[in-house]
Amino acid sequence: MTETVHPGDHNTYRIGAVARLTGISVDRLRAWERRYGVVETRRTEALGRIYTRGDVERLTMIKQLVDLGNSISSVANLDDEQLEHRLQQDSRSNQHSNAPFTAQPVRAVAYGETLAALLRSSLDRMPGILLAGAYQHFDEFRRHLASLAPEVLILEYAGVYPETVDELTELLSRSGAKRAVMVCGFGRHDVFRSLKDQGAVILRSPVSLEELDLACRFTGETRQKSPAARPNLQSDLPEAIPPRRFHDQELLHLASLARSVECECPEHLISLIGSLAAFEAYSATCQHRNADDAALHGYLHRVTAHARALIEEALENVAEMEGLTK
Repeated sequence: MTETVHPGDHNTYRIGAVARLTGISVDRLRAWERRYGVVETRRTEALGRIYTRGDVERLTMIKQLVDLGNSISSVANLDDEQLEHRLQQDSRSNQHSNAPFTAQPVRAVAYGETLAALLRSSLDRMPGILLAGAYQHFDEFRRHLASLAPEVLILEYAGVYPETVDELTELLSRSGAKRAVMVCGFGRHDVFRSLKDQGAVILRSPVSLEELDLACRFTGETRQKSPAARPNLQSDLPEAIPPRRFHDQELLHLASLARSVECECPEHLISLIGSLAAFEAYSATCQHRNADDAALHGYLHRVTAHARALIEEALENVAEMEGLTK
């Protein structure tokens, strides 16, 4: 059933904000609504699909239960009290945190040119935050961090960069805070992923006070991820990289000759060799994040080079049969 909500209603979130707060992708959230009716669908004429604060807390509990191994069909129709009870049971048995949001206000310290002033003037509307300090100048903020003993850092960045990840790590270590809420403007997807890996909840500016309050109380998952199994990259292929039989200019020359014959196989083989050679070069020069990543790209480089050599051999034979070689 779809309920129509008027634009003046308070404490509502659009689907993108819900996805960021709960960790449920937009596509999955829509699928869960369509198939299982996880929350009541509400719409406004201006904004389309919207969610209440209660919806966000309910969806977060459902997401945690699914992550704990429950099927979505088994938890989608539980009411909120049943979800909390189920989550407490599953969390205790798996040594997980038993609530997605802390019920107690959290002690926070904030930094941001506009965010600090906003928080200082709006604390009466944010019952989940005990503001220990709010700073508009970074050096002052950093200097007072350790003495303020925050649980959460609230940080405002117009843009985030690779060095922002190191800065966040240092701020969390210096302050002893368990997590951070970052209100951000622009940045690359890989940087945002790295910030999340460091324990940050990312909110895209502009952000509502209710969204900030909820993000600060979000405890996240405490489950430790099992280390990923190392892939088996063994291969019977020789370690030596086979040299190219056809270089780019030779391939171009053969392609021009191949247009004069009825069979299209030479052109297809030439195209394959070009693609394989390009990926071979990419794998050889790709930047490596760690030892496993380097091993993977070394393996891809070797396998692709041998595949390219086989197709070159096929082209050599086909070209001879079609009279394309001298």
